[in-house]
Amino acid sequence: MNIGLTWDLFIVVFFAIIIAYSFIIGRNNTIKVILGTYVGALAADAAGNLFAKYFGDSNMFLNVLHTFSPTSGPESSTAMFKLVLFIVIVIILTVRGGFTVNTDIGKSAAAKIIMTGFFGFLSAGLMISTVLMYVSGISFITGGATGGIMNFTGQSPLVQNMLTYYNYWFFLPALALIFGGLIAGREGEK
Repeated sequence: MNIGLTWDLFIVVFFAIIIAYSFIIGRNNTIKVILGTYVGALAADAAGNLFAKYFGDSNMFLNVLHTFSPTSGPESSTAMFKLVLFIVIVIILTVRGGFTVNTDIGKSAAAKIIMTGFFGFLSAGLMISTVLMYVSGISFITGGATGGIMNFTGQSPLVQNMLTYYNYWFFLPALALIFGGLIAGREGEK
């Protein structure tokens, strides 16, 4: 069996790891990761855009970036800055964020397991679509592609679909949180 390292394999493994991790940390902490991902995605995109505006052409940052990738330019430094900042913000908000999540979705053990897996799947989709957007150079705030680390044109149908339908990956976790809150409220009234 010969397995090549492709973006498709990366996405499938990433989904599997995040879903498994969701079962380890539980539903409440998975929702905390989703909330941290939303905040991290927007904050890193805004900070990355500011970075590009003021420091993107700076020789100091380009020299540091060239040590990791000799063919990279200002667009790559911005994409790398967004990616690293996104990861740092998500980790800090999840581990040390000043908020707690306490959901009461599902009374039975089976319902709790299904909901944990569902939120884990949505968390993985949200995270991987954010990473792919940063790597491809797409900005949430400006709405356009500014150039990035990778050009995914024709490389992977799965990556193309993740980027084409990124709006769904950003909308579905929020929708699930809204419906989860409504369901938990209804179950609490009974």
